[in-house]
Amino acid sequence: MNKGNNKLLISSSAKETIRDSVLLAEELNTGIEISRIPLYKSSELTLEDTKDILKRDLGGYKGRITLHAMFTDVNVASQDVELRAVSQKRCIQSFEVGKAIGADTILFHTGNKGTKHYGSIKSFKKNFEIFWKEFIKEFESAGITAVIENVYETGPEFCIDLFNSVNSEYFKLALDIGHVNLYAGETKITDWIRAYGENLYHLHIHNNFGTNDDHSNLENGKIDYKEVFDEIKRQKINPTFVLEMFSETDIRKSVEIYNKLMF
Repeated sequence: MNKGNNKLLISSSAKETIRDSVLLAEELNTGIEISRIPLYKSSELTLEDTKDILKRDLGGYKGRITLHAMFTDVNVASQDVELRAVSQKRCIQSFEVGKAIGADTILFHTGNKGTKHYGSIKSFKKNFEIFWKEFIKEFESAGITAVIENVYETGPEFCIDLFNSVNSEYFKLALDIGHVNLYAGETKITDWIRAYGENLYHLHIHNNFGTNDDHSNLENGKIDYKEVFDEIKRQKINPTFVLEMFSETDIRKSVEIYNKLMF
């Protein structure tokens, strides 16, 4: 496998264990995104324990590795100073894990809860920028790319504003297609792709029917992936695609659909 050119990855949640998902990625000749960092669920695990666990599970794997940073209740821009400090610690720990396992990309959620209070939005963006303008220096030194993913955002402008405020070649945009279908209302997925343009670096692809974050295969939902892939080709961009599904059956089916529609 040519690690540098590997643009299709599967989620490590595809199988019951990370090790089994790694073996599936090897079989399918894809990269892998580590979707959960064990540290967040156990107060007994240390950061070093977590690194050792993931290194063991990835043992011998030669494909491309990306990492989904810890995200549960994480908000690095919270107005609560203590919550903000814990959230920033989780992001720093995620970076340390990513560096230890050889990830070339680490994905973070914005932490935005979709408030429509202008003062809160202004405060969020200010705190976000303060943290990330300093934090991104670690990525620049390590040669790792940080990407920021939409969740509750209703349009692309919010994430684009964050991207512009950090202003680093190691800080890019990630687009979760399933989240757009759930939370963006009338905003079309193709509009997001055009708005992100060449800065669209990383894609989470899965499907749903607009009512639950199903993470189902590319055909099982309302999203027209032919339209999505056609727009990506029209824009002449070359992002990473992560099949963010949580069953082997959905992964295998989606690999076939991806190959059919993209090539």
